Amino acid sequence: MSSVLITGAGGGIGQALVARFTKAGWTVHASERRGPGLELDVTSDESVRNAKARIGVPDVVINNAGLGLLLPMAETSDELIVRQLDVNVRGLARVTRAFVPDMCRRGHGRVINVGSLAGVFTLPWFGSYSATKHAVEAMSDALRVEVAPFGVQVSLIEPSIVGTGFVDHAVASLERAAPGSLWHDAIHHTLAGRAAFSAVQITPEQVAEVIFTAATARRAKARYRVGFWASVALRVAALLPTRLTDAVLRSLGQLPSPKPQP
Repeated sequence: MSSVLITGAGGGIGQALVARFTKAGWTVHASERRGPGLELDVTSDESVRNAKARIGVPDVVINNAGLGLLLPMAETSDELIVRQLDVNVRGLARVTRAFVPDMCRRGHGRVINVGSLAGVFTLPWFGSYSATKHAVEAMSDALRVEVAPFGVQVSLIEPSIVGTGFVDHAVASLERAAPGSLWHDAIHHTLAGRAAFSAVQITPEQVAEVIFTAATARRAKARYRVGFWASVALRVAALLPTRLTDAVLRSLGQLPSPKPQP
């Protein structure tokens, strides 16, 4: 029987992952910062060590814990940046250091990092969050090459907009930022148009199914994108000049055209 560690198991994608792997008969270590499952706070060395002592080294580690907070980049505090880095970047690195060396010594294992299309394509208000997901892209690419000689595979999952409480939390952070912001009108327009994104929203179950495929494929892909329309948008954006891409992004963020230069 195979075993899997899932960080951030209390959220939408995490819960869907627990259900999918449990259904397949896996031994599931569902970790949360607080809760009835395996207690594991990815921002604490001691917590990660304690979790490892309890469960050993599973066949698959899924780095799913994440924090998304949205703000205009020029109004983003150090505290907010650090909070996201601690969970999304340092937390992922902390779990990797704890489990991957033993996977390499054992000669097999898989690491699946849950990134985001925001790590490839940045929208207005997503600056600090996207920065952390850009980092996950780089870390996953380096790790994949480094551990391959030891029989360990690494995959990166790039979901688009997922209908979970994670999104609600991110939107709430933008709502809190609006009063007094230099960009308050644009932020209000963005929030008012939130419903339009529901057309391209995907479910946690869709993401979980793709992750299960990455965990069970004989030779896993380096990247799995989840969400048809978002993938199409990325391909189109890659063909457009930066000035035109910026115009599209301004439209999405309800931002006015650039002020003419004197």
